[in-house]
Amino acid sequence: MNRSASSVIDVILEQCSPEPEAEVLDVRVGPYWTIVKSSVGAGMASTMAGSFDRRVGVPVEAAGGLLDLEMGALLQLLRSSSVPEAAVGLAAVNSLTDLRGQAVEEINARDVLKQRAVGKAVAMIGRFPFADEIRRNSRELWVFENGPGRRADDLGPEHVADVLPHAEVVAISATTLINHSLDGILSCIDSQAFTMMLGPSTPMMPCLFNLGIDLLCGSVIEDPAAVIKAVEQGAVTRQISGVRRVTLEVRPEQNLER
Repeated sequence: MNRSASSVIDVILEQCSPEPEAEVLDVRVGPYWTIVKSSVGAGMASTMAGSFDRRVGVPVEAAGGLLDLEMGALLQLLRSSSVPEAAVGLAAVNSLTDLRGQAVEEINARDVLKQRAVGKAVAMIGRFPFADEIRRNSRELWVFENGPGRRADDLGPEHVADVLPHAEVVAISATTLINHSLDGILSCIDSQAFTMMLGPSTPMMPCLFNLGIDLLCGSVIEDPAAVIKAVEQGAVTRQISGVRRVTLEVRPEQNLER
């Protein structure tokens, strides 16, 4: 499958049809992170509240009544044009992800990217905290950032089509699923580029490999109670315990269509 052949959200939701017994047990929308706990597991996603313009409506239409929604309805929120609502949908997706039987490893995404970046042209979609380290390792680094952390030399989305095809290594923030920019980004990446998605929002789903992603770097919530407590008290990533970082890499038989 080509990088631009299918909507990523369509693929994810098709692969994530909940079992009838899958129940929504808890939903917490914190200022920085959102968590959904289901009868299958727990998942999180970046709330991205700063990206929502409150002049056009409310961030989460069903706020106060999310626990009344069935899991299928919660998943469909990933399609919402409101990023905080879409974050609830992605957290719901991640709550249903079952990694049993998958060859997951505990590898730091930063270390993978540093190794892959040596002597290469690298594109980073979203400014990650280790961007300066990657710049020192790479031949060239382009950082695309349109949020509050943007620096003067970062590029905006208007440069994606011109610059991204020249990247040999691409690191994509999973928040591109929440703001619905991922389809356009994938369509601009060279088919030979090594492409990874990273961040706690990342859905650890092998179906993403057929869309051109080679490595998924996400998280597994091992202590939902600890994560819920941290999220509702305004914790940022480094303050959240009870989460294990994991990676899932494409195997040759999973990406035959690229």
